[in-house]
Amino acid sequence: MDNNQTIEKLKAMRLNDMALLHNRHLKDSTISFFTIDEYIALLTDHEYENRQNRKVERLIKQANFRQSASIADINYTHHRDLDKNAFNRLTTLDFMLKKQNIILTGASGVGKSYLAQALGYQACLMQHKVLYFNTANLFNLLKSSKIDGTYQREIKKVLKCDLLILD
Repeated sequence: MDNNQTIEKLKAMRLNDMALLHNRHLKDSTISFFTIDEYIALLTDHEYENRQNRKVERLIKQANFRQSASIADINYTHHRDLDKNAFNRLTTLDFMLKKQNIILTGASGVGKSYLAQALGYQACLMQHKVLYFNTANLFNLLKSSKIDGTYQREIKKVLKCDLLILD
């Protein structure tokens, strides 16, 4: 069997990243540097990692965040009055496993929405389904979905998520 057939079969099995990497190694003549086991592991790891990355990107997109928020970028300044240790415990997302709710409170403008979205982003990175809604927008969506007959579908979407963030 020639290499073009192998690449086409990999693509037919939807192993596109594996096919691209194999093709690159063929062109660069770097296959001989690996044992068979190492090469198969390299191709498999490449395909697996790319699929995981695409899944995380899809989860982030489906969460519908208003802004890109990261736990690493959180500012624990004094005026925010945010306990770093308490928030770091939240970033483990143990509250999700325990089926607990959390409520972020504080003055207007201190970044509650950002903190909630950072937790949601962290959940996406850990491959949990997240939905982010402005509460008024969610109620309007559900109200209009009753009118157009899609209410059950919208409710199912909300129920399927692992973390629902209401802002």
